[in-house]
Amino acid sequence: MYREKTIIESSIDDLAKKGIEYIEQEGRNVDTHNGRALQADNVTYVLNDCRNRVLTLRYEKSLRYFARELLAYFYGSLNVDEGKYGLSNASKYWETLVDSNNQINSNYGYYIFHQLTSENKTQLQWIREQFKKNEDTRKALININGIQHKTSTRDFPCTIGMVFRKEGNVLNCDVQSRSTDIATGLPYDMGFFSLVNELLAGLLSNDLSKEIIPGYVAMHSCYTQIYDNKKDLVEVMKESEPKTMKQQMPVIDNPEDFLNDIYNLGKKSPKTKTMKWSIRNAKL
Repeated sequence: MYREKTIIESSIDDLAKKGIEYIEQEGRNVDTHNGRALQADNVTYVLNDCRNRVLTLRYEKSLRYFARELLAYFYGSLNVDEGKYGLSNASKYWETLVDSNNQINSNYGYYIFHQLTSENKTQLQWIREQFKKNEDTRKALININGIQHKTSTRDFPCTIGMVFRKEGNVLNCDVQSRSTDIATGLPYDMGFFSLVNELLAGLLSNDLSKEIIPGYVAMHSCYTQIYDNKKDLVEVMKESEPKTMKQQMPVIDNPEDFLNDIYNLGKKSPKTKTMKWSIRNAKL
């Protein structure tokens, strides 16, 4: 029998707590390539205030990881050891997923900011063009998991893709995820996707000459789990109290400058508070 659960909260902290509670109540034991896990099916996580994107339940460690992952996504290299901006600087776990060329597949920023279409455009550029042609477009899609990943790789991207749609003057984002780890996946994936939604809303405000406000971000997860080897981490998250004053990053007040900061990371000093925040908290 088909079942679906939707969890709607205004912060990453509350989403994680409610997700843990639901999986513990309704999950079933499964064997995965990452080990045993307690898993629930068809759960949609909705962050209805996409600015409350910073996990604070294990604050110092989670903040540093999130900031380092953001920088790796901005830089967009699939080489896990790409200087200061490789994903291995966020966690050595990424080194266990590399192929024979030291490459991984799950640098989500690569697909959004760097990978080019056959027309030599990034997917972010392509989406902006679709909205300029038709504000009600149904083509504002970013592909992440693709046919090229159907190999023997250990790093099979969890996120399938992102769809953006404008409702009035609000930009919402729906993410399709095949599998979502509640402890080490949801908080950081949702944090990054909500930042992209805020950035795109700002860019479209300029493109369409009207104010576009970032709305909700929803992650539709076919499977969501607590891994046995993450139970201690989950207990820490359950027992921690959110630090509400730390849940937000600086507002992207100039989206074009922030986009330039992304493409000039490691080359020029950042202009925007958002990028400065990321660099400062990464502590590289």
